[in-house]
Amino acid sequence: MRRTAATATAVLASLLLAAGCSSGDGDEKTDTKPSPTRLSTKWGPKLEAVTDADKAVCNAVGDQACAEHLTDIALAVGDLERAVNAAGGSARYPRTMTEIGKVNAAVEAYTDHECLGDENAGITGSPCPDDAQTILTGGKTLTLALQADEAA
Repeated sequence: MRRTAATATAVLASLLLAAGCSSGDGDEKTDTKPSPTRLSTKWGPKLEAVTDADKAVCNAVGDQACAEHLTDIALAVGDLERAVNAAGGSARYPRTMTEIGKVNAAVEAYTDHECLGDENAGITGSPCPDDAQTILTGGKTLTLALQADEAA
């Protein structure tokens, strides 16, 4: 019995020591990258907020409401692009810059195709739905690209 109590005490002591050494005071970090350079922490929620909208907002891609929603996304992507450039640009965020390029190209195409106000913008063969879709999904894919770049 004495031996079992001693063994239990030893096991308990080692567990307490291990817990004391591993849990610390909460200041430990498993990520070796400094937090100020983690754009995904700041921009993930921003991109999520700007892309969230009524699912039907761009059912008619030529409508003013859709154009305003796409503009909000484009403005956020422009702000993100400036932040990425300040944090190392393509060298540090290659996937993110690729996705930003896709969104910027779609914004330019939406404008060049004169989608806003075009009652035929949604018909088969019109490039407007593809332009709008690229912008809409760009906000979501940018969050993933940021995370992938920062994990690399």
